[in-house]
Amino acid sequence: MLILYQQTRFIEPVSDLELSPPGLGLHCWACNSAFDPRCGETHFDSSTLDTVDCNQLEHEHLNTEPIYCRKIIQRIKEHVRTVRGCGWLEETKAKPGECYTRTGTKDVMVTYCHCDSDECNSGNSVLASLGLSAVFLALTRLF
Repeated sequence: MLILYQQTRFIEPVSDLELSPPGLGLHCWACNSAFDPRCGETHFDSSTLDTVDCNQLEHEHLNTEPIYCRKIIQRIKEHVRTVRGCGWLEETKAKPGECYTRTGTKDVMVTYCHCDSDECNSGNSVLASLGLSAVFLALTRLF
């Protein structure tokens, strides 16, 4: 299996909404474009979607607090799905505010983005080169 990485920057919108009072949990957008088109990468609609307080979500098996918001963009053949939510496990591939892309089996490319402030997972990833992404996808078709 061929696995390629591409690191990109994640644009984080800056607004007064990102400043939460002390003691409140991390708030992230939580949605899946497969079930709600407003969650999509190109059609994200923050004015009609709700955020979640990540500290209120039950993940007892992890025994840890949420530490970041995340956005995952899955490209499988011509289908694109965007999943936004909270993250609990330490991310080692990229710093907060950055994204990385993994290319694996045939016609599959996944971009992982994470950030550590309220509502930061609404931003679009800025690809270093869209052409490079196309090359990676083409290479996976060969293997």
